Amino acid sequence: MYKLFFKIILLQSLIYSHQFFLTTTEVRLSDNQESLEITIQTFTHDVEALLKNASFNLANLGSEREDDKIDDFIIDYLSNNFIIQDHYWRYLGKKIDGDFTLFFLEIDKFDSPSSVAVFNTIFMDMYSKQKNIMNVYGTKNVQSSTMTIEEPAFKFEL
Repeated sequence: MYKLFFKIILLQSLIYSHQFFLTTTEVRLSDNQESLEITIQTFTHDVEALLKNASFNLANLGSEREDDKIDDFIIDYLSNNFIIQDHYWRYLGKKIDGDFTLFFLEIDKFDSPSSVAVFNTIFMDMYSKQKNIMNVYGTKNVQSSTMTIEEPAFKFEL
């Protein structure tokens, strides 16, 4: 009986201690097809770990009293880790909703060549098992890719 109890406790601790290393990014052409709308969904605990590593106080994260420098840091971080070939995105803001944090970006006057490459290494500097899923909703189809440390780039067509 003792061994069975121990195995159950061990199994539960393994299941609940498992962490997911995942972000999901959605890219869509705006209704007027002049801009590209980007939403990056992350786990809030990963954002908190990133900010803690940069020595930010997280007491007011997501509130009106949040340190203004946090958004500046996030913009710099995303600028280095989420790059769309030949385009510059504009940071629109973030939304912290419990376990998830959403980042909103936009590329105004998106002039789409035949294909565009994306480099996405968000959180790969923190987690070697990080995977970044990207879904691109084009005018004719949906393209998806999972980016990893070994393959951090994806080419898509709109």
